Amino acid sequence: MTSIESIRRPAVDRATRRARIAVSALFLTNGALFANILPRYPEIKAALELDNAGYGLAIAAFPAGAIAAGLFAAVLIRRFGSARIAVIGTIGTGLGLLAAALAPSGILFAVALLLGGAFDAVTDVAQNAHGLRVQRR
Repeated sequence: MTSIESIRRPAVDRATRRARIAVSALFLTNGALFANILPRYPEIKAALELDNAGYGLAIAAFPAGAIAAGLFAAVLIRRFGSARIAVIGTIGTGLGLLAAALAPSGILFAVALLLGGAFDAVTDVAQNAHGLRVQRR
């Protein structure tokens, strides 16, 4: 019989450990970006003086951008690599959400959310693909 103590995990090399930390940081950053603008939505709606219909359309731009850009994620990952696309996508998502938070009009708010959603979808696919690669190591 084998006990739990006798089961040994293979040693993890330094590069694999660093890759795990980097992937974890990508997932944390991705979640933190959206979590930081979401509580500001009511404030942004009031500041931009949006009615419910205009506000709803602007908010719908985020998933619309995600649906449109998500179709191209695999092409980008194959061409440039999952790690690179995950990092670039995270930066793009952050810039899109920052632009949304600072937008001076409802239209620019919607455009910024559209771009943020597009980058977020690509980031999600890339970080999951890269996470699987790191897990296999």
